[in-house]
Amino acid sequence: MKNKKLGMLVKASILSRKGATIFFCCFMVIATILVLVSAGAVMPLKNNIDQNINNHILNRELNFEINENTPQNEIDDTISSIKSIEHITNVYNVPAELDVKETSGVLFSDYTLSYVHEGYNLKITSGRAFKENEENVAVVPEVLKDFNSESQRINKIDGKTLVGKNLIFADESGKEHKLKIVGVYNTSDPIFTGNQILIPRNSLIEFNNEVIANAKGMASITSDKAYKILVDDAKNLESVQSEVSSYCEPYTMDLNFDSQSYNVALIIIIGSIVFFALFVIAGQYMFVKSNISRRTEELALYRSLGYKSNQLFYIIFAEYFLIGIISIAVGTILTVLLDILLINPYLMNLVGNTMMEMTVNVSAVYILLFLVIYLIVLAIVSIWAVKRSEKTDLSVLLRER
Repeated sequence: MKNKKLGMLVKASILSRKGATIFFCCFMVIATILVLVSAGAVMPLKNNIDQNINNHILNRELNFEINENTPQNEIDDTISSIKSIEHITNVYNVPAELDVKETSGVLFSDYTLSYVHEGYNLKITSGRAFKENEENVAVVPEVLKDFNSESQRINKIDGKTLVGKNLIFADESGKEHKLKIVGVYNTSDPIFTGNQILIPRNSLIEFNNEVIANAKGMASITSDKAYKILVDDAKNLESVQSEVSSYCEPYTMDLNFDSQSYNVALIIIIGSIVFFALFVIAGQYMFVKSNISRRTEELALYRSLGYKSNQLFYIIFAEYFLIGIISIAVGTILTVLLDILLINPYLMNLVGNTMMEMTVNVSAVYILLFLVIYLIVLAIVSIWAVKRSEKTDLSVLLRER
């Protein structure tokens, strides 16, 4: 039998059952949308939790101090020994944050001069980031809630309006530091308080030393040297901490974020999606099998006309293959529109400008995987139908007609 005639039979078969075809198309379109939206949301969420929470910089850092009276050669030996431990990427000196006041009249609140943790990806939203070897430069928060004590008002200042300006900050010893604002950073990470002016770490160390020298023993910061140990992955932090304990007294800083609840939520969501995917696959299987089961008379007729098993398989498979391809294509297009017009705007309102900011996108991998699963289910059912027709007494089926 020529493939052209088989194709005409497939077309006629589809058109003869318009109601069942439309119903199955609707089922497949809805299933496609739900699967692609669910899968498209779970991966960004998982990446967010892994990168922004579980592997947050504070979960990859150990801290320790060395007394100011410790000889430099002992400090160098200690740091060298710590650096040789596996999974440690760096050990570096960190300065204390300095409380400052802006004296040129642009800002009125109290602010803090701080630094960028090594290994931390600072999100610059306007202007540029500074280089660690630069001097007299700084980046400011996106929005500064500046309190004017004279007017008793809080003014919200857009950080972008400060880019390019030179601000003068006076520390507790009265020393003034003129800083050029070169960029604006995102403060959605709980590591930031919202009032931190970030400057190169070397500059802040220099300012620390000046405060200690100028304050003549009355400074709020000490001369003890503080260090951070950067670990390659949060999973290795505990083992590294145990080894480092031989050289110093390491401690961690808590991330003000309930990471455990997010991890539990992720497990629940993934479990729900797996259950839903299995439900969809079972639905596909039952629907196709039910439809084909009601076509025993049609299959009997084809057999009586001399059609072979491989031709029957082609007719059944090709019919539902075409329906499935069209349905999945329509479902994919609707999913893209749904993501753009509804889901992503909702997510922007819900978690936009936070460390959990995310968008849902349709992945070609998920589409292909969903299509492959559908084809596997269809092939199994088609083979079952052909095998069943082989064991059926054709004379009985024809009498039933």
